[in-house]
This record gives sequence, structure tokens and C-alpha cells, in this order.
Amino acid sequence: MSEDIAVKVLAELNISPIEIKRFTNGYCHKVYYVKTESSECVLRITSESNKAYYTGGVKWLEMLAVFEIPVPKILKHGQSDDVYFTLLSFINGKDLGDVYSSLSEIQKRGIVKDLSSIQRTVSKLPSTGLYGYPHSEGGISFETWSEYLQSLINRSRKRIKVNEIFDVEVCDNVDAIMVTLKEYFANVRPTAFLDDISTKNVLVNDGKLAGIVDVDEICFGDPLLIIGLTNMALRGVKADTTYIDYWLDSMNADDVQRRCVTFYTLLFCVDFMGEQGMRFDNGKEIPADKEVLETLQFNYDDLVRKLNHRL
Repeated sequence: MSEDIAVKVLAELNISPIEIKRFTNGYCHKVYYVKTESSECVLRITSESNKAYYTGGVKWLEMLAVFEIPVPKILKHGQSDDVYFTLLSFINGKDLGDVYSSLSEIQKRGIVKDLSSIQRTVSKLPSTGLYGYPHSEGGISFETWSEYLQSLINRSRKRIKVNEIFDVEVCDNVDAIMVTLKEYFANVRPTAFLDDISTKNVLVNDGKLAGIVDVDEICFGDPLLIIGLTNMALRGVKADTTYIDYWLDSMNADDVQRRCVTFYTLLFCVDFMGEQGMRFDNGKEIPADKEVLETLQFNYDDLVRKLNHRL
């Protein structure tokens, strides 16, 4: 798909853009900033192979808007030939990761406070009793939280074997550490939470939370998982992790919960290892950058050491 598709869809919607700019992020959609004489908006175009993400995005954005969560408003959505489109209101802001180094500690605390409040609201969504993505079209669900976590490890193992950059032994070590937390995982309830609000998809403007974007799915399980993902995202770019400290402090996390966040961080470290050299369905490829590989290996060794030390 090229920009021609975006122009075609906009013409069908009787929208005359004076500017169209492709966002570089996003693996499941082609996302464009669109400016007209009188407004700004965002156009997401989704291929047939990723239709589930289009359907999920429409469903969850409409539902979250009811709870007054700051997500884009759906202006129009539908199908154009063999692609699906969603026209969204524009939220002015930059990804958290792009502005993180410029944030004050007070601003970090403020963003954490807002995200924690949003997650508490999302947690009220009804559960089917299953884990993972039971409410998503084509979503995979599991009987237990451990089964869901194991599926993530297995996915990483498969990718690492294919890409042949890291040794699959890293996954075996994650398996072994996971056993030490089996009692905690057995008691995790299938709680609804936003599982992709890390250093991306969280828009910040003037040091404050402006909105949340790219909500295609809602995960059911342990909300601590997203803290682990965010922690790994920050560690991956060698940023400070005071933001994570504030997040855990805001929920009065105990020692077991903090250990679980460290485990989840390791889980995503291995996930990032599996992505190195990977080519996604939309043609995007993650290059095997030497510095990135060294940083991942350092974080992996450090996290394993910390988790084994706490046994």
C-alpha cells in the first residue's frame, strides 16, 4: 500500500487534504496525518490480513470513549476495495519515548497518575474468565495466565530460532525462572488492561498526558505486564527508570509484585531479542544493530542475575 491508497480513501470521503504525512511507527496499519483547510485528522489504513486489528480498534475506541478515556474519536470507518480505513480525530502530542528525557520527575509522576487512573477504569470491563484476548476477533485466549505467558515465551523461541542471532537458551532460562513464580501467576485474575501503553501510544503534550492511541486490543490478565514492557522499553534505550518506580509506588506494589515486574521485563527483553532481524507482514524489518544487540544482552544478563539473586 502506498500514499495513493490514502489519497483514494480521502477522495471517497470527500476530504480534500492540503497535507498528508505518513507516520513511521505502526506494524499493523499504515497511519497518516491529514490536514485540511479547516481541520486535522488521522487516517489508518489496514490490509485484509490485519482486519482483526481494524475491527478491534473500532470496537475498543468506541467503548473507551464512553468511559471518557482520552482516545481519538472515530469520525468514519469502513472498507475501500481490499483495505479497511478508520478516520480519527487528531490528538496533539508526541510519544512518551520521544519526550521522556525532557520530562521532570513531577511530570513523570503526573503521567503515571493519569495512566493508573485509566487502567483502574479499564479494569471494570467484564471478563469472560479467560486470559489473553478473548474479546478480540481472532484473538487467542487461555485458561490460565501462565499459559498466556508461556505463549509469549514460545513465540520468542520460534523467532530466535528463525533469526539465528541469539541462542534459544535465553528462553529456557526464562522458563526456569517462571516456575519460581507459579504461585503468584496461579492467583492472577483475568483483569482487563491496556497492554500497549508503554513508551509509545502514550501521547504527551507540554509534560502532560494528552491521549492514548493505537488501541486495537484489550488484554485480560495481570496489569503489571505493561509495566514490565515499559521498563524494558526504557532500559532498551538506556533511559532512567524512575517512571517505573513511580508507577509501582503509586500502587503500593509489594516485593512479590516488584519481582514479577522484573520477570515481565525479562520476558519482553527476550521478546525484543526475538524481533531482531525480523520482517513483519507490512514489509517493515528490524535491523540487527550491533549496539542494540549488546544492550539487549546486557539487560538480559542483568535481569537474570537480579531474579536469581532474589530466590
